Amino acid sequence: MQDTQEQTDPGYKWRAMLVVSIGVFMATLDGSIVNIALPTLTKYFNTDINTIVWVILSYMLTITALLLTLGRLSDMYGKKPVFAAGIAIFTIGSALCSFSSSEMELIFSRMVQGIGAAMIMANGPAIITSAFPHTQRGRALGLIGTIVSVGSMLGPVLGGFLIDWAGWQSIFLINIPVGIFGTAYALKTLRKDELHKGQKFDFYGALFMFISVTSLMLGVTEGQELGWGSPQIIALFITFAVFLLLFIRVEASAIQPMVDLSLFKNKLYSASNLSSFLSFVPMFSVILLMPFYMVDILGFSTKEVGLALISVPVTMALVSPISGWIYDRTRSPLPGSLGIALCVIALYFMASLGVDSGFWEIVLLLSMIGIGMGMFQSPNNTIIMGSVPTNRLGIASGLLAMVRTLGMVTGTAVSGAVFNSVLNSQQAAGATYESAFLSGFHYAFLVSAVICAAGVLTSLVRTEKNSPIHGVERTIKGYEMKVK
Repeated sequence: MQDTQEQTDPGYKWRAMLVVSIGVFMATLDGSIVNIALPTLTKYFNTDINTIVWVILSYMLTITALLLTLGRLSDMYGKKPVFAAGIAIFTIGSALCSFSSSEMELIFSRMVQGIGAAMIMANGPAIITSAFPHTQRGRALGLIGTIVSVGSMLGPVLGGFLIDWAGWQSIFLINIPVGIFGTAYALKTLRKDELHKGQKFDFYGALFMFISVTSLMLGVTEGQELGWGSPQIIALFITFAVFLLLFIRVEASAIQPMVDLSLFKNKLYSASNLSSFLSFVPMFSVILLMPFYMVDILGFSTKEVGLALISVPVTMALVSPISGWIYDRTRSPLPGSLGIALCVIALYFMASLGVDSGFWEIVLLLSMIGIGMGMFQSPNNTIIMGSVPTNRLGIASGLLAMVRTLGMVTGTAVSGAVFNSVLNSQQAAGATYESAFLSGFHYAFLVSAVICAAGVLTSLVRTEKNSPIHGVERTIKGYEMKVK
């Protein structure tokens, strides 16, 4: 079916790529563009940082909690209507954000944005997987991986410019014309899916997963503030564990589960998702700590920090399509494993940065991170999306995005906890702020390097006795026969 469509309309795959790129770029950009606006928003609404940080957390929590549910709904009712509605809801949420008159209105509006972003993220890779033949998916998903990274890293740079030029409202207003165009273009361009009749929505599975993921995210994000041993955090982690077990039990016995747990029996699928999580944890340690190091210790301007950080998405943009192209032809996960190994090396050397480190030394190490992530993400995402049957592409896409978001939040929490713990203990022992900062910075990056090294190990098991593609094809055929 797909090959026939490709012959009759060879340009469709690139139109689908444009549609998905618009939605994914807006959603990921708004995940990071608000970070640089927090000081401005705190003053504008005359509130405190503990309140205004929920402008970020409400967005991330909403996305993560809804990704799997929306991925399943798109499998049932079609990726086109859910994706187009996602862009529309995201655009409405952007307008509401720009007109917010209080911090609570802004937080609520960010949740609306998060609903739309979850609908976009749960469908983007699935639409690309359906539109491109398997011989081109690595390159295509590599391009989407580049869009995700560029959106995440460009946010602080673009946000700083817009806030200085036109006020904080402009970081949301800029989405409106793009969102209107994206919604109309998605409705006009995307094809309808071939749906399987008689599908039922797994309500209890969705509810238990929502409670479990929300509890985990709240525990991870608030643990540093409230204390990891506080009753509230312990209760959140217990709630996470209890409802995760309930979710697994429901899914194991459901006739039409939200997540087919047998997918995780596939070593390629499980190892690739775990590797993805372990790669994003250190990625966001860099995003959190590097700006503070460059400004507080080395005295660089925010403009120079932005120019340094942008080296990550630039190198990823160059490397991701190439690594995807190589995987399409070799079907070897080894280059991806080498990519994570390169990130480990870069993180190790970042841990040794000091008061005399130069701008170009930092750019070189950040570029190594970008090259490594570019080498890894394209093949890894291709393996994940190629390891599921066509009627499960939505849920696989949602899970892929959820793993990425959990990695971001966990990386921020872990690196922040390590950094602050060492910083406070060093200062309590009489160390200067600069010395204590560098100690916390070094330990945080060493921990990130260890986590990333674990990602190398999990990525190396993404092989089967025969070539990976044969294992993938056998898996897909087995699942589709089971569905039929």
